[in-house]
Amino acid sequence: MSNFSSGYALTTAGAKLMADVEAGKLTLKLTKMQLGSGQANTIDDYATRSALFAPQNTMIITSITTEDVGDVRTCLLTASLTSEAVESGYEATELGVFAQDSTGKEILYGVCYDSTPGYIACKADGNNVQMVFQVRIVTTSKATVELVLPKTAEELVALAQENSAKAIDSAAVAAKSASDASTSNGYAQAAMSSAADYASKAKSSATDAASSATAASTQAAAAAASQSAIATMQVSVERMYRAMRYDIVGPPPEYMTIANFIVGAGPAAMASS
Repeated sequence: MSNFSSGYALTTAGAKLMADVEAGKLTLKLTKMQLGSGQANTIDDYATRSALFAPQNTMIITSITTEDVGDVRTCLLTASLTSEAVESGYEATELGVFAQDSTGKEILYGVCYDSTPGYIACKADGNNVQMVFQVRIVTTSKATVELVLPKTAEELVALAQENSAKAIDSAAVAAKSASDASTSNGYAQAAMSSAADYASKAKSSATDAASSATAASTQAAAAAASQSAIATMQVSVERMYRAMRYDIVGPPPEYMTIANFIVGAGPAAMASS
């Protein structure tokens, strides 16, 4: 896109109007901005002109932002153009700012010139592109600057196209926001599902751990009971052995036949003898 950042030059009529504005006699009533593809040798070529060399597209000034620093007032003018409003693409070399003089007549107030212009896209190029243009005007803090509403059919069409472009952009932003919200909701639902699954698994693990602990406790109790029974049996055997008062020594296993068995008296018989 063209770069008109190098500033602007007032026409002779524009300079006269600005003198009255800065003296507080008139209000600077800006009407429109206009793109052109004309050629000029120097910026001074526009001094006595009332129009651009090759006007192309008229743009409504949509906003004026003012800022005062001491006695200097800076006014930032903003206008835009959509490629749908451009019949045929071109290179924009000139940007004109128009205003009303003391009689209410529209004049070419000032011009920006770009010797290395950029391409202005048209509707035949495909995608609808919105191009924004800004011009910064410097005045004194006494100056009063205002916009004049469009009156002609051409100006009204340009304003309608501007509003339509903004509506399209707003709709696109809203659609993207809705899509992003839907995607975020999907992520949230998936995260909630995963969290619920993890919670269920954690609960199951806790139940299994409790069951294992109970089983281990039961086994430990059974082992303790068995140990106690063994100890009790050992005490009983020791008591019986001591009650017999003698040791029993038998032959080797191969000689232990019925004929070789010797039956001795038990503890009861020994006690009675």
